[in-house]
Amino acid sequence: MAACACHKTPDPPQPTDVSAWKGLVFNEIAAHDQTTDADTWVELVNTSSAAMDLTGLGLYITDDYFKNQRIWQAASGAKLSPGERLVLSTKDESLVTGISSAAPFVLKLAVEDGTAVDEFDRSKAFPSPGPCYARGSYQRIPDGTGDWKNMTYASVGGENKVFSLDDYHRTAVWAWSSHVSDMMANDAANLKNLKKLGYDHILLNFAAFESSNQRNTVKFLEECEKLDINVHCWMQCFYKGGWVSPVDDDNKCYREDLYADIREHAKTYLEDFGVKGLHLDYIRFGGTASKHNINAEVNAVGAVNRCCRELREITDSYDEGLVMSAALMPEPNTEYAYGQNPAQMGEFIHILMPMEYRYSYGWSDARCKTLTDWFCDHSGGAEVWAGITTYTGNDSAGVKGMDAASLRKDIDIFMDSKAGGLVLFRYGLGIFPDVNDLP
Repeated sequence: MAACACHKTPDPPQPTDVSAWKGLVFNEIAAHDQTTDADTWVELVNTSSAAMDLTGLGLYITDDYFKNQRIWQAASGAKLSPGERLVLSTKDESLVTGISSAAPFVLKLAVEDGTAVDEFDRSKAFPSPGPCYARGSYQRIPDGTGDWKNMTYASVGGENKVFSLDDYHRTAVWAWSSHVSDMMANDAANLKNLKKLGYDHILLNFAAFESSNQRNTVKFLEECEKLDINVHCWMQCFYKGGWVSPVDDDNKCYREDLYADIREHAKTYLEDFGVKGLHLDYIRFGGTASKHNINAEVNAVGAVNRCCRELREITDSYDEGLVMSAALMPEPNTEYAYGQNPAQMGEFIHILMPMEYRYSYGWSDARCKTLTDWFCDHSGGAEVWAGITTYTGNDSAGVKGMDAASLRKDIDIFMDSKAGGLVLFRYGLGIFPDVNDLP
């Protein structure tokens, strides 16, 4: 009788021990393959207290096109110090393919046998994925350790954090679209100088975001992100080459088409460009507000407040610290002429910016302070940043840029009031002084 030959089933291969890479994680992922002028990039960070040798590691993708396709291989001997970040990008071809966030994907940081050091599964991180933001990214919040958040703005190579005004000087500059090229010239020398002098916010005119200017504006936004300068889109609400009333007098109602257009543009600036705030200009009537007071429900003040409220609801919906600001005419009690009630607007606007152009109005130092204090006392809880000119003279009769010492003297006059911050009009005129000592 023949003996039965028994064969032992071989043990399955054991996964590689990857404990040496504990603390090396995906920190930020910008999956932009569907956006023609944006790069795909992945940021790794070493959250451990020891340097790591990356030899043997690769980045693998599974999506509609690839299954565990390797898209990056660490160079032999490559190291990452504690706290150091490594950015892999299609821009420098360290990533060999882009990634589209328009469809689910899985990224693995793994050794060659597939044992993962870390993994990002978009479907698990975002069961309801939401929109794909053209300049945003998926980020761990808090940096390196937190849960994943789909952000409208990115922080490539830097700390992931939700934007907060309290992290910056309350100093801003109004700039036109035509100023972008000057700020970016010579390796962004003028932009870097603004940051060095303590100006942390730029209110960039809406024209910069239109199709003919977008390519330069995107580069500008990327440079501002590197320098930690916050860009706000300077919108023109009720002015489109001429005044547009938000009140339909004949039908005794608000212009729904106008409000819809303003909302859609606001979403574009936030979702397609990743700006940190919306700055509302022409958020008023051109001196004719009293002619549009139909009844208690439809009137000029209500029209202004509605615009402020709707845009605040949009910015709050992202839960990213996005800021609302508004330019105000510089006189008290302007409901009759302009429909602006600062106390009511301040219920929705974070920062009110009265345009206190003293040389156009011939104000004394004392008048500058008392007027600013009036706005602070009637702000509805909003901050007030004084908007002042960087030039002397009247806008219609000719102006002259101020030297740094003279402008700093004006700044000190306004900052001696109750104002919490400062806005300069405008870039390209006058010599800006150092304001690093301001809040």
